[in-house]
Amino acid sequence: MASLARGFRRPEDRRLGLEFEQFLTNPEGYPLPYAGSCGVEEIVKALGHRLGWTCFGEGDFVFGLQSPDGQQVTLEPGAQIELGTTPCQKISELEAQIRPFQAALEAVVGEHGGRVLAVGAQPMASPEDITRLPKSRYDILDPWLRDADELGLWMMRCTCGMQVNFDHTDAADAARKLRTVFRLSPVITALFANSSQADGKETGFASWRGHVWSKTDASRCGIVDSLAVEGSTLEDYVEWILDVPMLFVERDGQFEDCRGQSFRTRIEEGSATLKDWELHLSTPFPEVRLRPQIELRCADAGSLEMALALSALVKGIFYDAEALSAAEALVAPWSLEELHAAWHRSHRDGLGDIELAERARALLALVSLNAEEDGYLAPLRGRLAIL
Repeated sequence: MASLARGFRRPEDRRLGLEFEQFLTNPEGYPLPYAGSCGVEEIVKALGHRLGWTCFGEGDFVFGLQSPDGQQVTLEPGAQIELGTTPCQKISELEAQIRPFQAALEAVVGEHGGRVLAVGAQPMASPEDITRLPKSRYDILDPWLRDADELGLWMMRCTCGMQVNFDHTDAADAARKLRTVFRLSPVITALFANSSQADGKETGFASWRGHVWSKTDASRCGIVDSLAVEGSTLEDYVEWILDVPMLFVERDGQFEDCRGQSFRTRIEEGSATLKDWELHLSTPFPEVRLRPQIELRCADAGSLEMALALSALVKGIFYDAEALSAAEALVAPWSLEELHAAWHRSHRDGLGDIELAERARALLALVSLNAEEDGYLAPLRGRLAIL
């Protein structure tokens, strides 16, 4: 609990952070390899030189960049590139970070003969077409997800999302916001669905990314029933984390395989450490989690404008008491069975589902922002207007 309580913030100190994932492809949309001439590693090095950011990685491999002000670039298992912003109070401050980065990224990738693609799923490739990053923790995660369910390797190598990290004031507020995101996840998934194509063909899903996550590992992904019901607490979140199968611990800079072990058992044996716990907190992948800020994880990657719209939506609902209460009420009537059914429908039909489209309109009507920040919602209103 103490490690999660580090995320508590006074209302006047609340901020937002954005994680923005994208694919790097050749002109035809096929993924660029990590290694080699004009590969992703070479692009990251060139991007670091362009921005004046520092490279980091493992051994001789470069896996990311660090800026002087705390922004960070990391690579996902299939060499998807992700920008993590520093926390900001205003959406315009997020924009001031992401827009120059995006311009530099597109320029560098173009100079290497590629393009940047912001969608939820790699449209032309399957996992077998992509060589995984040579990162030590993935040596453990990859085989676990290969066996856990049908589409775990698709998740690792062929999906991109947008995550917004936001604050909570205390344990009750954290549990309330977690619960509300879980219950809103079908609506948010539908509103940001942007991955109908994969492996060179139409998938039949508006959000193939969302469907992939639903078939990745039920022990650590999806909607957690105990956290999506009225009365759920932060202690319930801790209890769930304790039972999520462990994957690895880190000793002297090396990852040790402990797949399938229970953190609860490690505590009982006296072998668990705070470092182990912090690492374990990063291995569940539900629709929303604590790290220790709340991380909303249910949106497909989209344009820069859609990333800022997601940030504005989160701020306008979760940082306004009246809007948050109304958002809770909007999805309160769903039973757990109905919630799961809506979640699967959001993957398949997106806003083509009449109920989800109606709830998306109702959710946008609840958002409370000043006039300047309300303008960032224009892409969402436009999406709903054409239905």
